[in-house]
Amino acid sequence: MKGKPLVLIVDDDVDICFLMATAIQSEQVEIITTHSGQEALELYAQRHPELVLLDIQLPEMNGIEVLSKMKEMDEDCQVIMVTAYATIETAVQAMKLGALDYICKPFKLPHLRETVQNAIDFIMSVPEHLPTLEEVERRHIEKVLHEVEGNRRLAAEKLDISLRTLYYKIKQYNIQTH
Repeated sequence: MKGKPLVLIVDDDVDICFLMATAIQSEQVEIITTHSGQEALELYAQRHPELVLLDIQLPEMNGIEVLSKMKEMDEDCQVIMVTAYATIETAVQAMKLGALDYICKPFKLPHLRETVQNAIDFIMSVPEHLPTLEEVERRHIEKVLHEVEGNRRLAAEKLDISLRTLYYKIKQYNIQTH
């Protein structure tokens, strides 16, 4: 990711949008705001923000629907739901759809800042590609084989696996041992 993370704030209340934007404003983030679900989806598609603060109560299309459509566009989108009408059902529904967090109005500004900062820290720390367990295992076996100069019996000992299992893994991962 290049540059500052982009945060999209979606709330039909212009004052709340301004308040949230002002509260999280810093040199480390860029902020854009909108007041409808449809505009939010268009901005999301165009700008691909790293984080979305999304009000549940929006005219025409509610925040849960917007979240669902954003997840269809990008299953890795990171969304914090914001609502004045917190219910267990909406919280559960938002989390099941993949919301990162949930903030209730009226919120305290330090809590909003902390929640957003934690989300940004989390998003920025996630590598683009996490290796699979198989990739990690293959690299580890190759490293150990290299350390023991190809001695399979010694490698199996160091890996704490049977020689038979090591032979199987070498074949499974097509590891060259010359």
